[in-house]
Order: sequence, then structure tokens, then C-alpha cells
Amino acid sequence: MKTAVAGRTLLTAVAAFTTVGGFLMDWNKTHLFNANWPPHAKLHDSMTILLGTLLGGSSLYLLQKKDGNQAAQNLKAAALLPAFFYLAQVGSFGFPGAEGMDAEFPEKIPSVGRLRLNEGPFSLVMLAAISAGYLLARKGNS
Repeated sequence: MKTAVAGRTLLTAVAAFTTVGGFLMDWNKTHLFNANWPPHAKLHDSMTILLGTLLGGSSLYLLQKKDGNQAAQNLKAAALLPAFFYLAQVGSFGFPGAEGMDAEFPEKIPSVGRLRLNEGPFSLVMLAAISAGYLLARKGNS
């Protein structure tokens, strides 16, 4: 039972951050209020913020549902929804010209040696947390 609680707590934390993270990370001069960004870039950033809010919020909703018949499906969906967001974020680095925030604001990005801890490594950490949370929650419920 403790394993399931730990897993659901981890999933809840990731979902909560996904819900508000875009507002926390992008509602500033580096993104939405960046004078160098054209309006179309700001539209896409706004869309990303809202998508994270919807995916994270939907995950939180599914995590609090107590429907015994759908519990396994709800847990799986609650893990997949924020995972889609972080898969898209890390996958974005494969598109032509796409770079992390460190391309424009390197002073705001921590590093470990030569590794810049921008959105790419952050997304991988979030995906690992989602995977661990899901596996713990599923194992604790079986």
C-alpha cells in the first residue's frame, strides 16, 4: 500500500507542476514578454502553456477518481497525459533551429560540467519520475 501511495504522490507532483509550470517558467521576459519574439512565437508559447495546464489538470482529475472498475485505466491515462507533454518538449530539440532557453539566456540555465540543464534534460527527469510513479502505483495496487 505504501508503494502505491508513493507512486501516486510522485505522479501527482509531476501533474501539478505540469499544470502550473508553463505559467511559472514562461510568464516573464524570457518568453511571453520577450521583445525579440514575434507574435506568432508568443502564440505557440501560449498554446504550450495551455496544453500543459490541460494535460496536467486532466492527470490530477484522473488521479483523484476512486472508480474501482476504471482504476487501472485512470492510472495509466494519468501517467500518459503529462508524459505526452514532456515527450513533445524533449522531441522538439530534433526540429530545425530549435534550441533550449540557454540559446538566448545562458545565464539562467544551470550546468553540470559541459551539460546544460535546459528543457531537454529536465524533460527526461520528468519522464523518469512519471515512469517511476506509474510503476510504483501499479505495483502497490496489484
